[in-house]
Amino acid sequence: MKTLLDETDIQLLKILQSDGRITNADLAKAVGLSAPSVLQRVRALEKSGVIKQYVTLLDAERLNRKLVAIVHVSLALHEQQPIERFRKAVMEIPEVVEVYNITGEYDFILKVLARDMRHYESIVRDKITKIRGIHRLNTSFVLGTTKFTTEVPF
Repeated sequence: MKTLLDETDIQLLKILQSDGRITNADLAKAVGLSAPSVLQRVRALEKSGVIKQYVTLLDAERLNRKLVAIVHVSLALHEQQPIERFRKAVMEIPEVVEVYNITGEYDFILKVLARDMRHYESIVRDKITKIRGIHRLNTSFVLGTTKFTTEVPF
């Protein structure tokens, strides 16, 4: 569902995307409105679902998750039950931090964070390949990150 946003809403969202901890007073000052008016707008954006949640982004490397793997997964059957079984199973694997259902040669792309190659191997061996219905896995390892953002462009 598309939400109608005016220029002020867009300004608020741009600021909040880059600084989710900004005070309401500073946010109001930045857009030239009163603090109560800004608070009302932000609450409306939250209620409508445009603002989904507030989070803290962590540095995975500093938390000893230095290996990033992109795993392409092909399922043996393209039917509702095996697809749902796979979705539910990967949701239970904490090292799988992103899951995308895609078109093309593969059915899913997983982003996996691991401490090192041995840890990654155990994730694949003990968790991912235990999911019934997987036909093929193809893993690429990230050498470096050129761009990372959580911001939605306007």
